[in-house]
Amino acid sequence: MYRPDKFANTFKDEGGQALWDFLNEPENLIRMQTASYLSRPAVEPLSPMLLRRFGPSVKRDRIKQMIGHMARQVMEARGYSLDRSNVKIRRIGNIFASASRYVKAES
Repeated sequence: MYRPDKFANTFKDEGGQALWDFLNEPENLIRMQTASYLSRPAVEPLSPMLLRRFGPSVKRDRIKQMIGHMARQVMEARGYSLDRSNVKIRRIGNIFASASRYVKAES
């Protein structure tokens, strides 16, 4: 269950539940975990699918910020912790310029 906090209005007005559901799809969880394993931001591989599913509205800054906020909750719920914020994404065409990177907690 997503805790929207400062994104409550964006979540309600911008189809936040559909974005939350998207991030929690098994294929996207695997993508985020694999990106994290490769020391890349968790949301980096999601850009093409986000655009395909939700259209150009996901390029808006407030929506991208909410996606990052959601991604943190998704990753932390799976035993990951924040490693570094503001990691640059240089892949051409990616909707994110930077995002957070996560590491799996040691067992």
